[in-house]
Amino acid sequence: MLKPQRKIIRKEIKRDPFLETIDKIEYNFEQNRKTYLYIALGLIAVIISGNFLLNKQSQKDIDSNSALGIALVAFDNEDYENAKFQFETILSDFSGTNSSNIANYYLGKISFENNDLTKAESYLNEYLNNSEPDILIPGTIKILSNIALKNNEFDKAIKLLDRGLRLGLDNNISNEFKLLKVSILIEQDKIEISQNILNEILLEKKLPIHLKQRSEELIGMM
Repeated sequence: MLKPQRKIIRKEIKRDPFLETIDKIEYNFEQNRKTYLYIALGLIAVIISGNFLLNKQSQKDIDSNSALGIALVAFDNEDYENAKFQFETILSDFSGTNSSNIANYYLGKISFENNDLTKAESYLNEYLNNSEPDILIPGTIKILSNIALKNNEFDKAIKLLDRGLRLGLDNNISNEFKLLKVSILIEQDKIEISQNILNEILLEKKLPIHLKQRSEELIGMM
């Protein structure tokens, strides 16, 4: 004979761990509904602000690229005073953008041509330390090594060229760095090291004529 089902009273239900947890969650939600609402609204505000900032940053990049274009036109037209002003404005108005870092390169180049080596070095180091390898890096390395040589800092010039070699740039650019390094080593009477580097370059197949000629010139200087 089947036993009649025993009634489960509310007191026993509340002792069930799972149901008790559910009850606590529901009660907690009811008690803190306003708090949760404020948190949800806060999250929505953060998302909206994030989207706004992203849009703002995108507009900043567009504006900075436009300003950079104007500055480059002035530079290409050899209107260096105007170009300098434009590049300085980009640094001031669009800090943190790629355009502002490119402005560092051109300001460094202009300063170098004006023989203001301290400013040139500062601008170019700023560019070099904040850039991925690109078409302006070789020029940056060469100018900085030239500045070091003008200041009789031969070891510093070599370290800069070695830094350029570690970037894994185009093979011809790397060979140009090596030849510049050799010219410094010859000045320091480090003939054996120079000879080894030159031999390594001359063994390369499809070596451009200008690099071959420069290598032979350096051999003649030893």
